Amino acid sequence: MLQGCSYIFLDYIGGMRVEETAGEPAFFGHAATQFNRWIVLFLPALGGLISGFLVYKFAPEAEGHGTDAAIKAIHHKNGYIKWNVPLIKTLASSITIGTGGSGGREGPIAQIGAGFGSFLGRVLNLTDREKRILTAAGMGAGVGAIFRSPLAGAIFAAEVLYSSSDMEFEVLLPSTITSIIAYSIFCSFFGWDPLFATPGFRFDSPLELAGYTILGFACAFFGWLYVNTFYRIRDFFKVMKLSPYLKPALGGLLTGIIGFWLPEAIGGGYANIELAMNVHLSILLLFVLIFAKILTTSFSIGSGGSAGIFGPSMVIGASVGGFIGLALNMTLPVIAPEPGAYVVVGMAGFFAGIASAPLSTIIMVSEMTGNYHLLVPSMWVSTLTFLLLRKTTMYRSQVEFRSDSPIHKGEFFLQVLQDIRVKDIMRPDPIVIREDMRFSDIVHFISATKHNNFPVVKENGELVGVLLFEEIREFVFEEGLESIVVAGEVCEKDIPVIKPANNLADAIEMIGFKNIELLPVVDTDKDNILIGIITRRDIISTYNKVLRKRKFENEQEADF
Repeated sequence: MLQGCSYIFLDYIGGMRVEETAGEPAFFGHAATQFNRWIVLFLPALGGLISGFLVYKFAPEAEGHGTDAAIKAIHHKNGYIKWNVPLIKTLASSITIGTGGSGGREGPIAQIGAGFGSFLGRVLNLTDREKRILTAAGMGAGVGAIFRSPLAGAIFAAEVLYSSSDMEFEVLLPSTITSIIAYSIFCSFFGWDPLFATPGFRFDSPLELAGYTILGFACAFFGWLYVNTFYRIRDFFKVMKLSPYLKPALGGLLTGIIGFWLPEAIGGGYANIELAMNVHLSILLLFVLIFAKILTTSFSIGSGGSAGIFGPSMVIGASVGGFIGLALNMTLPVIAPEPGAYVVVGMAGFFAGIASAPLSTIIMVSEMTGNYHLLVPSMWVSTLTFLLLRKTTMYRSQVEFRSDSPIHKGEFFLQVLQDIRVKDIMRPDPIVIREDMRFSDIVHFISATKHNNFPVVKENGELVGVLLFEEIREFVFEEGLESIVVAGEVCEKDIPVIKPANNLADAIEMIGFKNIELLPVVDTDKDNILIGIITRRDIISTYNKVLRKRKFENEQEADF
């Protein structure tokens, strides 16, 4: 559909030759129509109008760059995506990109794959956890297939959910399986060659790392500029008083205006990456293309158009790499003997920084180019940009750590509690009631202490039970009980006890099971001798302190 739409609109109607990459030949060939800039100026607006109607009429969730919506569905909706979203996303994204909108395939295919995974999970009546995993595995399968990068697709699905170095480890194996299957079927139809034909670039000297360090800082700067420009334009369109059906058309018109002067800045633009690798683009064109592609992508997708940000990010990263590579080759050729290699490394470093996904991006670029000799510089630049852009991400639905995700709150809570012993936070001198205390004395005692639950003990400290005020409240105003009833008779004897060596996870489980506020702590050596208590409030307070401490430590580490 992408190639068909590009052929009909850009090639046949506009006369703009949509050049293909070596690994992806044109299925429909090329038309003989003469290039007409005026038609190309308005084509992205037409595409925005059509895709805007499709999206906002049938599936508003399909607007934007897709991957963010899939991440949000996994974190907040247990992987739930409406059944019609993949279908509308397929149509709308093909039309947006095919008419010259500056977008890529990663966002659409991620949301399409995630949507089919979500639908399958519901059909099979899977658990919430299994549906989340299947949704993520569908996302990885789509990415692994369309970019001919099965390993990167599998890792991408686990890595892209978090802005830190955390990963969704449960997704890795299922995503590996789905990515293998999707890649195998896709390539059976479309060929097994890598997406790009890359010259034999090599990394031969540690001196070259100096040049790649400069590239890392450049990728970080332009990555920051890209993300902030994108979301400023997106926010501008959000508050604009214009029908959502028309906003993508306006974004398309602004894209077309730029494309009128610089056709290289519209559409997918993958052919420009191969040209840059082979040093067929001038240093001035590469520099201008960085800013032009940032703007056309922001207008096309930020206005509500449906397409991905990975493709444009590859073009921007390649342009940054090509520009830095050529500049260094002219001034310091010893650290940049092959400027085309900077194009490959720039792609990896740029997207690793803005997507907070360094590992999968390094592998993906290597698989897309078929070149593994640049792994070291790609690792270096990707790590550098990832660290420099820790507070900047293109995917706003990412959470920083697994503990921040709603789907892991419960398990993180228990993980924290398992590391703390009851003896570390218990109250060793609790307020107790003797078992022979009269009912009248109990009432006065409770009102004086402002507590509601009290351990009841014998003279030697042996636990009898726990007096629950809510259990005796109905008898407070009954006459004749004052001197007859004693604490040992009205206390709740079926109360679980806990030992000092137990952890807080055990304690909260007992408290939750009996729905009580207080848990007696008994001596490990002397049976049922009360040595302290632990309350639900104590446990929650301890958890919050640990959480604040870890958050502070993570912030300090990030600042460092």
